[in-house]
Amino acid sequence: MTDDMNSKERFVNALEGKEVDRMPLGYLWFGAGDAVLEKMGASLNDVYRSAKGMAEAQILAREMYHHDNVMAPWGCLLVEAEALGTKLDFRENEYPKIVEYPMESSGEFENLDPDIMRRSERVQTVAESISIMKKELNDEAFIACATLTPLMLVSQLMGGTKMCTEMLMDPDNFRSLLDVLTESCIVFADIMLDAGADGIFAENGESTAELFSHDMAEEFGVGYTKKVYSHVQDNGGYVISHNCAALAFHDLELKLKPNALNFAFGDVKKLGTEYGVECQKLHNHNNVGCKQRYCFKDFQNFQDEGICLMGNINPYVFSSDSPADIEYEVDSCMNAAPEKGFILASGCEIPLSIPSEKMDVMWKAMETRF
Repeated sequence: MTDDMNSKERFVNALEGKEVDRMPLGYLWFGAGDAVLEKMGASLNDVYRSAKGMAEAQILAREMYHHDNVMAPWGCLLVEAEALGTKLDFRENEYPKIVEYPMESSGEFENLDPDIMRRSERVQTVAESISIMKKELNDEAFIACATLTPLMLVSQLMGGTKMCTEMLMDPDNFRSLLDVLTESCIVFADIMLDAGADGIFAENGESTAELFSHDMAEEFGVGYTKKVYSHVQDNGGYVISHNCAALAFHDLELKLKPNALNFAFGDVKKLGTEYGVECQKLHNHNNVGCKQRYCFKDFQNFQDEGICLMGNINPYVFSSDSPADIEYEVDSCMNAAPEKGFILASGCEIPLSIPSEKMDVMWKAMETRF
């Protein structure tokens, strides 16, 4: 196989709905990362707080797994929250965990300063890792900055239960909090774009019927998130919106107008009614997915709007003992994918513990199609 484009050209062309020399392969956070760390002779904690370590881990992962993008930060998605006061427990071979929230109520929004992002040591570490990747990769791969949407960030500052209570009991202060966090997200994105990131990979998984009514998700999510996305795009960056929720509000994702949507499911209820499929039973720990990929038909409106699709290999398939199951998922996605505006990727992060041999199966299944 001879590539006519480098990884960044291929990835960007897909985001823009243009011709590509082959289907791009996307990478989420630090999938199958344990094998990368083993090859580095390092623990996750060794590299996670080191700019050089974060960059080297992503560069090595790309060499091992052949994807067309790299990403920082990866994993815990707590960098912004830590800068704003969330206390973390850094573990040797696991992602950091929250041990203490800094906020008790929305009214404390006045204590938050978005510019603290510029003074945060770990934010600067992440920015430096992006700069290292930019230099070491010679601008040959797409560099994504993993970030949170404002509503997601609220839950990292006070916890999910408190967030929902505040949303209902003190909506005015909650909106003021979202205003401050929107500005915080923008400052964080600016730092990463200045460091060399080509765009953001935004976690928007709280836009789902599993947590909120449609009206609440729209009121407390769309306007604030749209402001972040538009700012990034207006400043030359690309936006990939990630929502792997089974009951994601895809119509609200469409309103955000990202450059790409990374998804795990289509409209589960609609697909069940129209095609008689039970998506949640087909895409889970016990099943490998569906060959028909009806969900791709459900996203025709995204394609009509020029929004790239990114997905939706079931990450649980890599836990299967059969390489044929992984090949099945790859073939199912590739067969259903549009000719332009598509990036093959998992619907969510592939578990850290997955051995590299299973990632090789995915790549070889792709490679036979080129």
